[in-house]
Amino acid sequence: MSNAEREEANVANTDRAENAASAIDLEGATTLRATQSAADDKAIRRTRTIATIILIILIIIILAACLMMFSLLRPGGLTPGAQHAGITWIRSIYGHGNAADDLINPSSVYFDPDGNSLWITDSVRHRIVQYDVNGRLIQIKYADFEEMIFPTRIAVSPQGWFYIAEQTYDRIQIFNEDFDLQESILIENPTAVAANDDYLVVGSRRGFAVFTYDGGHVGTPDFEDEINHFDYISGLALDDDNNIFVLDSFNNRFLKYSIEGEVLYEIFLGHPGNEGIAGGRNVPQGELEEEYPANMQLPQGLTLDGNGRVYIIDMFDFSVAVFEADTGSFIKKVGAQGFGDGTFHNPNCIVYNPQMDMFASAEAQIGRVQIFAIEGSSGDTLIELRRQFDDFLRACCWPLIIILIIIAAYLISRWLSRRRRDKELTAALADPNDTTSEGAANTVGDNSQE
Repeated sequence: MSNAEREEANVANTDRAENAASAIDLEGATTLRATQSAADDKAIRRTRTIATIILIILIIIILAACLMMFSLLRPGGLTPGAQHAGITWIRSIYGHGNAADDLINPSSVYFDPDGNSLWITDSVRHRIVQYDVNGRLIQIKYADFEEMIFPTRIAVSPQGWFYIAEQTYDRIQIFNEDFDLQESILIENPTAVAANDDYLVVGSRRGFAVFTYDGGHVGTPDFEDEINHFDYISGLALDDDNNIFVLDSFNNRFLKYSIEGEVLYEIFLGHPGNEGIAGGRNVPQGELEEEYPANMQLPQGLTLDGNGRVYIIDMFDFSVAVFEADTGSFIKKVGAQGFGDGTFHNPNCIVYNPQMDMFASAEAQIGRVQIFAIEGSSGDTLIELRRQFDDFLRACCWPLIIILIIIAAYLISRWLSRRRRDKELTAALADPNDTTSEGAANTVGDNSQE
């Protein structure tokens, strides 16, 4: 072998040795990087597990705080949602403080159109008071002794206009949604008021009159007709077709009129109170119940629900009678006498909240407004669910939002981490000879684990 050939062979052997050494170094580096990557993956999985456990514990703590807050904020006494004699009590409002001026003497109550609050005429203190449906005071509007002096009855139209009857001063005051006086209607001894966005109906001792929503006179019933002889109208309501429901207290009956004044039906509720106590007592109880299924004594308030029914509250029978609005047929009677929450003591009005499927009644003698529910009053299941879970959602709204934010942040971080790893894997597969790529190291590490 010549010198040149020997030199070439030595160079070839040297190259092979260097390549082998490089391969050994590469394999060692790759093995080291794979080992490090595996350790990193284990650390990441361990950290993720710990974070998940902490997240679960945090959510449990927040939920426990929600339940505790709900139990602290709900009213005392009868358990909210408990049913007694067909009445599901929600809460009672007695005022907003312990001072005499803070209590209420409610002569009537009406829900605001948004369904989240109610208005109370506190006649003795010459004011109307607004509370939310959780019993928290919102505002007080005191009489200025010009536009409002002694409010006795109130109605609020869907567009937010206020109609305030002042029985002592023989007038109805009409205010717009900003409580600016729009019109005064002089009417003797106004005892009841109802309104929608089209019409206003005002009742008195001897009859009722219909007006446009802004106070223009429309008409009155034909008082020469005996059926239109009234004795103290204490309740009025308008349905979606502008039919008028009239509660004639001392005649112990209610009637349904078309807006044109036609009598659609007349339903007697019990022995007429204006015939005297003795007259009613001389009739056997069984005969009374057969002739008058509702067997009411002194009906004092009337309202319509969201399911085509009429509800009439009785001051002396301490009950609520339910009728079909289309036919006047008697359905049932609920309620019981008592001073405790969920019972009635001389209630003087009733009103329905279609947005929240709840009723409110005023009891002036004991200074109380009660909010309650009656089964079957709403044809909308979602509205019933909203009423049932409203207290919990109001008490726990912010904690639940925090939980949702935490869960969303956790899921987003997991998604971003997975997306980053997918990109690294894609880059490693696209350039497998790039030994400096962390993606390649991870790929080799994954292969070595397999």
